[in-house]
Amino acid sequence: MTILHYSDKLIRYLYEVDVHGGIRRAAEAMDVDPASVSRQLSQLARDMQLPLLERRGRNVVLTEAGRLLAEDYAHTHQRRSQLERRLRDLRHKRGGSITMRVGQGMVDEVVKYVLQPFSTRYPEVFIDISSGDMQSTMNLMALGKVDMAVGFGPHGPSGVKCQSYQRGPICAIVRPEHPIAGYEEVEIAELASYPLIGMGKEFGIQNYMDAMFSQEGVVFTPAYSCNLFSSAIALSQAGMGIAFMTTKVVEDALTAGSLVAIPVRHRIARESQCHLLRSADHRFTPVAQHLWQLLCQFFEQTAAS
Repeated sequence: MTILHYSDKLIRYLYEVDVHGGIRRAAEAMDVDPASVSRQLSQLARDMQLPLLERRGRNVVLTEAGRLLAEDYAHTHQRRSQLERRLRDLRHKRGGSITMRVGQGMVDEVVKYVLQPFSTRYPEVFIDISSGDMQSTMNLMALGKVDMAVGFGPHGPSGVKCQSYQRGPICAIVRPEHPIAGYEEVEIAELASYPLIGMGKEFGIQNYMDAMFSQEGVVFTPAYSCNLFSSAIALSQAGMGIAFMTTKVVEDALTAGSLVAIPVRHRIARESQCHLLRSADHRFTPVAQHLWQLLCQFFEQTAAS
């Protein structure tokens, strides 16, 4: 049986194992049963009469044959994604298309201050905008499915072109009646004595909070966990706990006076960053390059303000 007869899904399993560093983590990313992934990859290796995976300590890595298959999958899907974009342009009779991912906490300002003026100038350009965690964004970018992204977190990821901008300070977000509402800054140790509102591990803000609490020898133990900033804001407005974000995310509520932002007294909180990401291998169209420049200008200006 030639390589053309093997399921694309099985080759994707190999690619995801390589990206995530193990069968279980790859299966979780794909929302597939790990036992099924392991079983199907074992069958693929038997059919091909080649070892595709090998153990190194506690980790599973690809053999040379496995890496060749995974690399071919990545290149093939990058080409297919480029073809899909061109076909989509023709289908919509548009002047091009741009696919971007934006972290939840930055969608409003990117739409208002970047996409709105861009679309006024280029109304014929189709824009696909979505939100997601950094790892899935990186995977999609590697496959050519994402042109550019805006993320938030302690470090810009490796393997892509990355421009970072100051975003902080990270603040405790509470109702005006909360005991800490009048503070100029709040210590990590004091925060731990109140109900806290956490975000999922895929959120950059949660990575920041975990790092700060860990440095102070305190365990971040939330009373609530959310996968939407709007949920965290609603909980905070209801007086049910302390949420954490930069003031830019909750600007409207602060202006209305329904919430108060108290900077967290910690070096990490003062140095929080957002990151503009693009593939090192992907060449932008002229309109995509213009959008990228608008993003850079906007975040450079807001970092300076």
